[in-house]
Amino acid sequence: MKFLLVSPFTGASGSAIRFWNIAQALREKGHRVVYADRRAKKAPSLHFCEGVAYYGCPACGVLLLDIVFSFLFYSTIFIRHVDCDVFYALKPAPNNCIPALAARLFGKRVILDVDDLDYAYLAGGAGRVVSRFFFNLFPRMFHLVTYHTPALHDYLAESAHVPERRLYYLAQGVSPVFLPVQRPSVSSRAPGELIYLATLGITSDFDDLLPGLQKLFVRHPAASMSVVGDGCRKAEFERSVAGAGIGERVRFFGTIEHADLPRFVAAHRIGINYMRPVPVNRCRAILKIREYLACGLEVVCNEAGDVDLFRDFIHIEQTIDALFETVSVLLSKPHRMNDAGRAFIELYYRWPGIIDAFLKRIGAL
Repeated sequence: MKFLLVSPFTGASGSAIRFWNIAQALREKGHRVVYADRRAKKAPSLHFCEGVAYYGCPACGVLLLDIVFSFLFYSTIFIRHVDCDVFYALKPAPNNCIPALAARLFGKRVILDVDDLDYAYLAGGAGRVVSRFFFNLFPRMFHLVTYHTPALHDYLAESAHVPERRLYYLAQGVSPVFLPVQRPSVSSRAPGELIYLATLGITSDFDDLLPGLQKLFVRHPAASMSVVGDGCRKAEFERSVAGAGIGERVRFFGTIEHADLPRFVAAHRIGINYMRPVPVNRCRAILKIREYLACGLEVVCNEAGDVDLFRDFIHIEQTIDALFETVSVLLSKPHRMNDAGRAFIELYYRWPGIIDAFLKRIGAL
């Protein structure tokens, strides 16, 4: 089959990583794959894979103009690849869903991937109202809607009114580059080294951690944290860290090339993930936890997203204070590799197996 995958946003997000992994896995199964998204100026170089045709839509940074131009761009890509069998759209957004629904008129199988409640991160007002309207409208128009958490299933069934027969659970797998990573020995890792992977944009709650970090660094003078990621709030967080007096202990590395990220993560000891315990965060599958575990790290997080899937291999706390208390306890103990967590990821979260089951479902459309 020939697949056309279209993302409405840039490649600088966990959603984009998920979608690109799907593209790669489809190609590895012998299918022809075309991938299109908006080209970000500082996005990591994800989109290089032999056999996958990639098209990046230039972005000017003005949201409305980018939406209109990318709609025209994606429509042109579809016309160019009108021989595709499947049009797979990431997220219910007008600039990629309208071309997808046009493809349905041409007899193509159309699939939509919903991986988050995107409209819920917008401030109140017309933008949020319009975004929510499209978010609830588009899923009902596709042959199949993929989701990856139970909370998303419930939303799509109850609020977007997608029939159960059109819903399909597509697990959040781990990029292939993470699983063969060579882990350094315990003795070669820097003691007390923490890492925080995040997209530092409107969905980030990193600033909630600053009081806890201040206290942790007093108790553990050798400890430090690496923050990896970029976004519209990165400069704000850097100022907040400096203002809290821990600027020398928290280092912002920005975006690291995806192929180099596993080695960088594996050089740390403890991976931290935090999301405010609000309803929207219940719908998120946490890629960072999967990546931390794939690299053999200890993981400390709060109760949010799909952390229950990994309960036997990570430390889940209810409050920020409890989260940092657990980090402090781990720093006081001899370091160990999280081999059980890594084995769990290798067994259940490889993309090839996930895609095999997905292809069978597509074949039944």
